[in-house]
Formats: sequence, structure tokens, C-alpha cells
Amino acid sequence: MGQHPPHRARIVFYDVALEQVNAMAPAELARLDVVLRVIAALPTVGTSTKRGSARQYEMGPVRVLYVRTALGTLVLVAHVEA
Repeated sequence: MGQHPPHRARIVFYDVALEQVNAMAPAELARLDVVLRVIAALPTVGTSTKRGSARQYEMGPVRVLYVRTALGTLVLVAHVEA
């Protein structure tokens, strides 16, 4: 049997996060893309925030706040900084 590629969560942006992404320069988008790929591959990678269900993941200058669904198939991005 062949190997299946690893499952990745689908990334969805809240309106505020989408506005932040749309305002980013190409270099910032490239850094953000790397972080989003990590989160999609492993939605539990971030640390829990004080709010409970929200998670935070930082890599260098990039910070993403997100909420993952119970099954980990969907990641809702609430805030991005790059």
C-alpha cells in the first residue's frame, strides 16, 4: 500500500486577521506562510492562551493567534503579526 500524505488542517481567517494579512508586505507574507504551514500540519503546536480555547504560536517575528476545532481539521486564525 502507498503512503498517504499527512493530514493538514484547513486554515480560515477571521475578518480582522484577513485585513491584517491583506496589509502585509511580500516579505511578511512569506514569513507568515511558513508559520501557517506548521500550524496546518500540527494544530496543537501553539501554546494555550489565558482565554482557554485560543492558542498562540510564534516563530521569529511572526505571531499567530488561532482556535482549532475539536477534531483539528479546521484552524480559525484570529490575529497575525509578522
